[in-house]
Amino acid sequence: MEDQSARAAADLYARALTDADFKAQLMADAAAVLRAEGVEVPEGMNVTVLENSASTFYIVLPDPESVSDEVLAAASGGSSASTASSAGTAGTFLTTVGSFGTMGSAGSAG
Repeated sequence: MEDQSARAAADLYARALTDADFKAQLMADAAAVLRAEGVEVPEGMNVTVLENSASTFYIVLPDPESVSDEVLAAASGGSSASTASSAGTAGTFLTTVGSFGTMGSAGSAG
């Protein structure tokens, strides 16, 4: 199921990069668009789509309630042991931070 969700997210991401109307709808009401595309979004869940620009770069931090002490220790260098989910969380953050120097080098769509 996780693979399906990841694939659906990747497909929607690609569509937003190539379809200006879809992107506008996604940015205006992300939860409704996701539901219409078959992505399960719990009632009451707020979904916000942000777009990086040449002068603004967003970093999304995980919900502090969902981060275990093990993940925090691994992220701060206190431990090399981590679970697959904690490696993904820390790895995504580190990849994002590492990409600051290459922002904009791939060009932009639309």
